[in-house]
Amino acid sequence: MRKGQVTKEHIIRQSAELFNTKGYAGTSLSEIIDRTKIRKGGIYNHFESKDEIALSAFDYMFAQLKTLLSEAMSERSEPAEKILAICEAYIKLVEEKIWEGGCPILNTAVENDDGHPLLKQRAQLAMNELMTGLKGILNNGIERKQFRADLDVAAASSVIIALIEGGVMLSKLYDDNTYIRHCTNQVERYINGDVAV
Repeated sequence: MRKGQVTKEHIIRQSAELFNTKGYAGTSLSEIIDRTKIRKGGIYNHFESKDEIALSAFDYMFAQLKTLLSEAMSERSEPAEKILAICEAYIKLVEEKIWEGGCPILNTAVENDDGHPLLKQRAQLAMNELMTGLKGILNNGIERKQFRADLDVAAASSVIIALIEGGVMLSKLYDDNTYIRHCTNQVERYINGDVAV
């Protein structure tokens, strides 16, 4: 890997936690400079603006989240088990503080719903990708005759994501991990009660 690419990735990684904990508006260029130990000119050698750094940092954090979820599901074969593995991954994210700030989609969506349009769009694309993956798992469960044939897959995926992300938000807000566990337990009840055959 070229030195320039190594430097750019260093800036992205170091900035990612700043943006994920402090948000776009709360993260200054001087904080990025302090964190990366790279001068302003060096940063602008790789990025045109703070916006470009923020978008790259979000993409990096979302890639980390996808890896976390993929690894959690990798040894599960049944659709219900895969959904519960997603819940376990989010519990791990909250309880073990795998990276500072929690879920990058939630953080970016909440901060930028009326703010930064490019970050809002990026959060929407990321959430769409998660929803599409979840819909695929639910459809697989229907095909295997493990989930109800009349299941509204779009509604079910929305409920599951809302419960999980709501649990993350409440756990962060109250600094109490029982909320993520309460919400993921409800996902399990929902799967076993309303979704399963």
